[in-house]
Amino acid sequence: MQKYALLVTSVLKPYSSLLFLNNKYVGLLLILITFTNPSVGLSGVFGVLFTILFAELIEFKESYLAQGFYIYNSLLVGMGIGFLFSPSLISIALIAMASAFTFMLSFMLNRLFSTYKIPILSLPFSIVTMFIYLASLKYSNLLSTLINNSTLYDIQLPLIISGFLKSFGTIFFLPTNIAGALILLLVLYFSRILFVMAVSGYYFGITIHSYLIGSYEQALYDPYAFNYILVAVALCGVFLLPTWKNYILALIGVAISVMLTDAIAILFSYYSIPVFTLPFNITVIVFIFILSITYYKEFNLEIKSTPEESLSNYLSRIFRFGKTYVKLSLPFSGEWSVYQAFDDTWTHKGEYKYAYDFVKIKEGKTYANEGLYATDYYAFGESILSPVSGHVIAARHDLVDNIIGEVDRVNNWGNYIIIKSDSGFFVEISHLMQYSLTLKVGDYVETNAIIAKCGNSGYSPEPHIHIQAQYLGVLGGFTQEFCFSEYVQEDRLLFNSVPKKSELINAVIKDRSISSRLHFILDDVFEYEVYENEKFQESVVFRVKMNTYSQFYLEDEAGNELYFYNDTKQFYFYNYKGGESHLKWLFKLAPRIPFVSMYKIHFVDYLPVYLVKSKLKSSLIEFLATLNQNVYRQERSYYFDGKCINSVYGEVCLAPTNKALTLISYNKTQLRRKL
Repeated sequence: MQKYALLVTSVLKPYSSLLFLNNKYVGLLLILITFTNPSVGLSGVFGVLFTILFAELIEFKESYLAQGFYIYNSLLVGMGIGFLFSPSLISIALIAMASAFTFMLSFMLNRLFSTYKIPILSLPFSIVTMFIYLASLKYSNLLSTLINNSTLYDIQLPLIISGFLKSFGTIFFLPTNIAGALILLLVLYFSRILFVMAVSGYYFGITIHSYLIGSYEQALYDPYAFNYILVAVALCGVFLLPTWKNYILALIGVAISVMLTDAIAILFSYYSIPVFTLPFNITVIVFIFILSITYYKEFNLEIKSTPEESLSNYLSRIFRFGKTYVKLSLPFSGEWSVYQAFDDTWTHKGEYKYAYDFVKIKEGKTYANEGLYATDYYAFGESILSPVSGHVIAARHDLVDNIIGEVDRVNNWGNYIIIKSDSGFFVEISHLMQYSLTLKVGDYVETNAIIAKCGNSGYSPEPHIHIQAQYLGVLGGFTQEFCFSEYVQEDRLLFNSVPKKSELINAVIKDRSISSRLHFILDDVFEYEVYENEKFQESVVFRVKMNTYSQFYLEDEAGNELYFYNDTKQFYFYNYKGGESHLKWLFKLAPRIPFVSMYKIHFVDYLPVYLVKSKLKSSLIEFLATLNQNVYRQERSYYFDGKCINSVYGEVCLAPTNKALTLISYNKTQLRRKL
């Protein structure tokens, strides 16, 4: 049964992939739409089936086939042959040969392109169809089966609408208003962003083309205008996030594709080779290559089923966990003040702007007495903690601490340590006290371990801690943006943030016992009794499971899934799949549980829109977020007293034992853990 399910998935996914949608129902509907031209529909199915059979013959991994990734080019080749030639033994044989070759070419190009993280798109299809149409010029038996698709039934519409619908249908070799309208409605239902980009891309491309050739009507008749649609959709919604900046990039890409389409059409006209999707492939591949090597920040790193889901996933991640993956723990304990922040007044400028300086303050001053000696300063001699776990790759600790009023202009960084974090980035801490370093090059250090003492070496006007993240592990390397994973400001606990200049912040005091209470193990079973108004209603069971991506989640008896993560600093939920359930409420009640021993701490979290809004409102918010990302922010406040997390929704209390959650309360409902 599982093998048949995989076969069905392998057949359906390539169809939905052509519209950049990952949905089996979209695939099924598209198959039915392709049969508005039986030759195209039948040939497309043959292309997919022959590819699957060939993959089985060479014992290709089934997991690859299930993605539909290596098959959709063969689907295009099959439909392309069916568009020009009616089904016959000759055309079917050609489809079989072309599908096998396209499949191998797709796999080969993907391996080559993946080095630069570039998608192959429909480039294999473009290459193979060139060979097919050139070869067909010698196949007289095949040429006798040519189809005149102009005789297909269609409806009369104004040219400005008809041109768009036919271009949309041409993506599936169905250049008719009916097919185009059906596919467009399908796109509109599943993704408003794709719909807007398709419309914008087409009419912007047509406008540019009309100015170049001098005729708007002639531009609307261009059979290859569907390339404008594909470029716009790919560059703003699929491979790049749907934002205003990427919208402009997408329109620039469309304008470039107009020129490429005309140039390729003239080049190919000598042998009557159709242009198909070659302009789209060249444009998008070049854009993605250039943007990838410049570390463009608005790449869609996790492509979901729709652009809306991708944007929702991205916004939820940056609001909850910050925009940068470079997260540091504070390099000290206790309370310190920000002396310099990012891009600040003195030395944190240009390529060195992403750095922080910290000092200790008492009664508004950084020193006692007259502040004439380094030992008068409260920061001097204080322990410095490692902000990351990693290996020490460079260090120095022999420089003398400066006399107050003097600085070392030769050795600007003074005594220092550079650590390569386990995540791959580098952290430099400078101005250490002479001979206070406890580590040597090659040593491995854990986060929050004491590494040195605060000093006044190097270009340092007074004792302070200087910390920066770097792209390279060299002294004084160019800095990169980072944030502090957590810190306390008054009674507020902040996550993945950075303080402002002169602000006082405290390091978090950890309580490891909380982590042990939330250490869910695969196949653990937790049974709860449900009470409403103190009256028993039912029993529910949560099981700990893991998916194929090694992601852990809680699953209830209805199949709802709540994904969680437990790291060294906090426990948090990050994704929910399913309908209304106690698990969904659990996500709302306690989206994260910090491992802190401080009491009466307030913190803010940002819930995914789908968790707190109806499906209709969620869709509207996700669409509006393309214009203003702050629309997506669903801010909620929480209060943590060390035992319970309270919010406007209710509370979650932690067990006093090594078990997990024992009490979940929301509205008039309680879940009590059966021990």
